[in-house]
Amino acid sequence: MRTLYGGSLMRMVTRIFPLAALAFGLTSAPASAQQPGNGAFQWYIGGQGGVMNFETGVAGRKTQPMAGAHMLITARRTGLLISVDQNFGPSVETAYTLQAFDTAGTLISSEVVPLSFKYLRRYSAMLVAFPIKGPITPYFGVGVGIEHTGGHNPDDDFAKTIGSSGFGTFVGGLNFRVSRFSAFGQYQVTSGPSMQSDMVKFDDGSAVAAFGNLFRGPVHTFSAGLRFGLGNAKERAVGGGY
Repeated sequence: MRTLYGGSLMRMVTRIFPLAALAFGLTSAPASAQQPGNGAFQWYIGGQGGVMNFETGVAGRKTQPMAGAHMLITARRTGLLISVDQNFGPSVETAYTLQAFDTAGTLISSEVVPLSFKYLRRYSAMLVAFPIKGPITPYFGVGVGIEHTGGHNPDDDFAKTIGSSGFGTFVGGLNFRVSRFSAFGQYQVTSGPSMQSDMVKFDDGSAVAAFGNLFRGPVHTFSAGLRFGLGNAKERAVGGGY
């Protein structure tokens, strides 16, 4: 039997994604109704690249190249930004703690298990604001997401569980719009992961538990990219954008 202690946070974070989308629609709908045709509900897709800075307890802070893709839905001065990012580079050393318990629940051994991972992947959903409308537009926002490590060596179930965590995030950037195309540069930072743990219980009552974090502290990302406007999400015969 397997007991997952970090799973409750993951389930909570995944439920926030549709809630964020609902909140975006509720808050922006009245504004767009008051100003029809003022760039309400525009769709954009694009890609970005840059660097990602993260930390492990073994290797310390690392800065590696990253790339990603995103979708943006705008409604006058607000928007919903959904993105995925992943770093690329050499494997990074890390570790977690493994403990064994006997049938009475007594700790009988504890050891540090070394391993490495190839990448850190992040999924984000953020509510953003565009306080100034024009061809050059600053923006900022907050949101939530999930980030997890991959390409583990050795690749075991404990590493997959402990290498995943939900987060809160802040993003800020500057957008340069020319017709349907936009260039942008932005900075994003996430909160550090909470302590993750996983336990396997055997039929005789003994158990093995793992806990720790494969990465720790905030994750910083500096990126730039392009996005392309797909038109009005409500299919109105009007133009515009953020």
